[in-house]
Formats: sequence, structure tokens, C-alpha cells
Amino acid sequence: MNKSKQKMEPMHTEGEKILLAIQDIQLKLLCARQGFEAATEEPLVDSYIYEITALQKKYEYYLQMAKKMGLTGPRKTG
Repeated sequence: MNKSKQKMEPMHTEGEKILLAIQDIQLKLLCARQGFEAATEEPLVDSYIYEITALQKKYEYYLQMAKKMGLTGPRKTG
């Protein structure tokens, strides 16, 4: 009998997946921008420019999807 444990991942709605993707992209954009600011070699600067551009396009796509679905980010309390 196979008693392998499977990692249980939480079930997310489509809207939750979109909001999580937006948060993930925001973090990746922050890291890419910091890398760009620290880069001194042209190939690295170029790679960060491409990465930031791609992430911005992805961010815009997910924001449009969220808007179409009427989604909003987490509400801040306090």
C-alpha cells in the first residue's frame, strides 16, 4: 500500500488566482527594478530592461482581467 503524502494546496477561485498573480508580478517588478538600478554591465542592464518590459505587459493583462471581473485588492483595515 502506497502511503505517499501529497501536499495539499489551497483551492483558489479564478479571481483569487488573478489577484495572486498581480501580487506576484508586483514583487517581481520590484526585484527587477532593484536589479536594474544595481546593474553596471550593459548585458545585465539590457536583460533587466527586457524583464521589466515583459512583467509590465503581464501586469497590464492581469489588471485588465481583474477589472473585467470587478475584482479589487485586499482591503486595508486600521
